[in-house]
Amino acid sequence: MNLAIRRDEYDPSLLPDLTGKVALVTGSNSPLGIGWNVANQLALQGAKVYVHARTLDKAQAGITAILASSQGRISVKQLEPFVVELSNLRAVRDVAAAFVVKESRLDILVNNAAVLACGLKLDDHGISTSMTVNHFAPFVLTLGLLPLLKKTAQNHPGVRIVTLSSIAHVLITPDVKVDSLQSLNNDFGERDGAEANLKRYGYSKLANILFAKELQRKLDEAGIQAISVAVHPGGVKTDGSINFVGPENLSRLDDAQTPLQGALAPLFVAAAEEVWEERSKWAAAYVMPYGVPSPEDESEAAKDSKLAKELWETTEKVLTENVGISVKF
Repeated sequence: MNLAIRRDEYDPSLLPDLTGKVALVTGSNSPLGIGWNVANQLALQGAKVYVHARTLDKAQAGITAILASSQGRISVKQLEPFVVELSNLRAVRDVAAAFVVKESRLDILVNNAAVLACGLKLDDHGISTSMTVNHFAPFVLTLGLLPLLKKTAQNHPGVRIVTLSSIAHVLITPDVKVDSLQSLNNDFGERDGAEANLKRYGYSKLANILFAKELQRKLDEAGIQAISVAVHPGGVKTDGSINFVGPENLSRLDDAQTPLQGALAPLFVAAAEEVWEERSKWAAAYVMPYGVPSPEDESEAAKDSKLAKELWETTEKVLTENVGISVKF
């Protein structure tokens, strides 16, 4: 897989003043993670940031770490916990609804949280857990927050919805099916094996790109002044990747980026002024480090607009029939 970095490291201090803006970053409680570094840098530029974790204790720990590292540059008033277990799709719907009532605006949404390659396990609704956390959760969260995103875009054009994907999506062939729950639960030849597990992960990351592209199409169709982007952050030495490879294989991460480096591409598309100024270049783009629209790195499946539309429709259907919730644009 091509992990080439095609742009000099972006200096996050070049981001504009974000005072008055509100951001939500999922999976942002650990300093060893991409999400925490995105949240930290957005707060350093003045944004109010919601720090997400599965529990309140974890979210508060992430907030405490941001405040400690800022040496007084970030106010405690800038940071709020956002607590939800992303594998619980009904809970995701409920917290999104509560957020829309609580907040007056949402300028930046970064769908960062994900599970890495793993065996095929089904959740209580019969959905592959890889798809539940990596695709269905950001789908439900984003659509649940859409009323607030729309409202913000009306008054402050340039809202950003950033969904982290991966170059691993290229492992999925163009004939991939997304037309049913059975298709989304593809075992790729075995329920638990290194190659099948990696393809399962790549499949969920393909879903992220297709979601970002179809979301942009719908935003444009509705005249909403927002940008949806899918981002590959690069190979990053996070706490998740460290746990994934295991202590005996840490040498495999010797050439990986730091979590802050991994945060640079998401940060750039989430807040840089040029992304909105050159909207046509970035809308629905697949972005590589450290912030480069890279259609040449997209698989044929990722470029398939019919596949993106079909996945959206299948996702809505599964949510209605299997989860018992209706989530519409």
